[in-house]
Amino acid sequence: MDQDREEWLAEKLAAFEKWAEEVDTADLKPAPLESMGAVAAWINQHEEINEALARAVADARTRGVTWSQIGALLGVSKQAAHRKYGTKSPAQLPS
Repeated sequence: MDQDREEWLAEKLAAFEKWAEEVDTADLKPAPLESMGAVAAWINQHEEINEALARAVADARTRGVTWSQIGALLGVSKQAAHRKYGTKSPAQLPS
């Protein structure tokens, strides 16, 4: 598991633990397992899509696409695109 994924999972676990300590058990309701399974499946797909997008951005950059063009396509500023995708070299991306 790569470090970014481990950090993301650690953050989510910490947030859940904080919630668990503070939640009023009277507010809890049973959750349908099929709904929770669907959420988990989408989280997994979300991660896979983010990794594929990062690889595509890295490939676009090696082919001369500018951060302005990438940002416009993503609907963000060139600075936001660079901040999110510019810190990893293609070798650091999951294959």
